[in-house]
Amino acid sequence: HLCDHLVQQGHEVTVVDDFSSGSRENLSAISDRIRVFDLAIDSISSIASELAGTTRIYHLAALISGYDSLYDPDAYVKTNIDGFSRVLELAKELENPRIIFASSSTVYGNQPDPEMSESTPPNPQSMYALTKLTGEHMLAMYQELYGYNYVCLRLFNVYGPRQSPNHPYANVTCKFSYAAAHGDGVRLYGDGKQSRDFVYVEDVVQALLAVSETSDDTIYNVGTGEDASIAGLLEAVQGLAKAPLPVEQCPPWPNDIQAIRANINRLASEKGYRPTVSLQDGLAQTVAYFRGLHEQS
Repeated sequence: HLCDHLVQQGHEVTVVDDFSSGSRENLSAISDRIRVFDLAIDSISSIASELAGTTRIYHLAALISGYDSLYDPDAYVKTNIDGFSRVLELAKELENPRIIFASSSTVYGNQPDPEMSESTPPNPQSMYALTKLTGEHMLAMYQELYGYNYVCLRLFNVYGPRQSPNHPYANVTCKFSYAAAHGDGVRLYGDGKQSRDFVYVEDVVQALLAVSETSDDTIYNVGTGEDASIAGLLEAVQGLAKAPLPVEQCPPWPNDIQAIRANINRLASEKGYRPTVSLQDGLAQTVAYFRGLHEQS
């Protein structure tokens, strides 16, 4: 989604991805206008010469499952911290490109008030969240030591077309939307009262683009300012499916965040950010996308 917009704006775009959680097919519409290196993030230094002249780095690469990170912390350290350190070291050779870092709302953890502003003290409760907070601190340190130019976007629950529902790190919106498109069953962890701020991928892209060149601050929330429960999400996709979906009741996840939504005033006031896609419309587009894939197969 981001690459589509960057290409439309006339930028030269290079993608570095090992496609462990994505698909080359997602880039098919612009494949003749971008460069793609099928490469793990910890090997990025091997193509340093190919990246000469880079002016921006959008660092989106990460393992992203809070639940899985509790049981495989080494993998999260390797990719999200060690891998990111390779990117930061590479940037020394690239004449100070601006780094736009995809952080996560999970750095906030559980708080007394579900509305999170950038001044809310972080309280990470999974290895994934901790690695994202570490990335923010790494950038701040590199700025102080080497003058790095950067911004961190704390993304809330991003959803939309093109995510793989079969990947183990697929989020709940992706899995529910896929199930609605196919009439499959879903798993509900806990009582479903947990609430999230679900933000559509195109709104996230607009936030990324808004801070691509300059920003007054280094940390911004990216969400909608509204929350919905997991049970409410399930009800919405069942409405789109026009039929109840079989539900497997599962125990709650350990350390699961109970309620969270974004205060987006900082990004709105400084950059004019306004999410434009409602949850109902975004889910409808996502379900339609999965239906289209099903019809093609």
